[in-house]
Amino acid sequence: MKNSIPVLFLLLLISAHCVAEDWQTKTIKLLNGGSAVVQDQKGNHLFSYNADKQMVPASILKIATADTVLSLLGEDYRINTEFYLTPDNYLGIKGFGDPGLVSESLLSIAKQLKNHLNNQSGTTLKGFWLDTDFFKSDLKVHGQSSSNNPYDSSLGALVANFNTVHIYKTKKGKVTSAEPQTPLTATAIQLAKNLPPGKHRINIGKQKQLSLRYFSELLQVFLKRQGITIPVKIINKKIPQDAAKLFTYKSQHIAEIIKKMLLFSNNFIANQLLIILGGEQKGAPADLDKGKQVVSEFLINTIGINTFTLEEGSGLSRKNQFSANQIMRVLIHFRPYQQLLRIDKNRFQAKTGTLQGISTYAGYMFLPSGESYPFVIMLNKSRWGRDRNKIANIMYNGVK
Repeated sequence: MKNSIPVLFLLLLISAHCVAEDWQTKTIKLLNGGSAVVQDQKGNHLFSYNADKQMVPASILKIATADTVLSLLGEDYRINTEFYLTPDNYLGIKGFGDPGLVSESLLSIAKQLKNHLNNQSGTTLKGFWLDTDFFKSDLKVHGQSSSNNPYDSSLGALVANFNTVHIYKTKKGKVTSAEPQTPLTATAIQLAKNLPPGKHRINIGKQKQLSLRYFSELLQVFLKRQGITIPVKIINKKIPQDAAKLFTYKSQHIAEIIKKMLLFSNNFIANQLLIILGGEQKGAPADLDKGKQVVSEFLINTIGINTFTLEEGSGLSRKNQFSANQIMRVLIHFRPYQQLLRIDKNRFQAKTGTLQGISTYAGYMFLPSGESYPFVIMLNKSRWGRDRNKIANIMYNGVK
């Protein structure tokens, strides 16, 4: 009887040890050669496996892009689009890469232009003078294909609706816009000509002139609704120095743009911001190389990581290579912006990443204690999101 309490206590200790080993063993098995790490708020590793192994991050790389942009440009930074009237009465527009120039934005721009153009009595607009010189031409993102998928949308200094056209075609061949806020234009009708019935989102950025034409057609419709007539005649070169500036349209604050980028995992927005960052820090013309250089310098000098490979800013390229420990260091620095990530099942505030055969997950676990623990999961032999979700829940139950 005297030994019963110590024996019981010993059994409880052994049992607790077995449970702890069980969730870790189960996690390692599911990782299947992948990597994972989770640490508490004091920086203690609660689980770590293959955490220095270089792997493809997929879309969790967007957290590193977001952290760099927010840290260097500030949460309140806004992207300009400038409007001019040239001496020969062209509507001049200089783009700086605003990824948020969607139909609603163009409607707002048309209303503002009405006020400014009303002050130019007797002006007959001859067409659009589009200045895209802030971005280097012919930008190519590694991992991007020539498909019509929105995630393959091409980049540009002046782009409407993410360089995509969304249409609906009936069985009888009638074409309408698939978005109530977006007018149907001649370009949209032409692109739908050889498509089967149904809804289609078409990537138009593969041809720069087509992209600029669609931008001009949309703005033409919105201006017409404001009583302003302008033909779709396009000059694509630098705005003349003697052009009269009408006004500057400003984007949403960069924090709001990044929140949408992370929520919808928008590759187009991620790389637009990467290029804008390169132009702001290294000068025009902005391009991917300058953006990559700025992000790499930030990761090395501020985050304190090295020996990684950064190919672009969205995670689309399989050439991107980071370890779980390196992503962990990004998450620690990203804490002030944690609220920009999506909350999942009230357990996680995190970002997923998915490529064929690649599945990743990174962010913060909400513990019952009120603490949040940063975690990273990186898989390269996955069944899409099934395994990463299992691992995340096992890790959560193991550390809570």
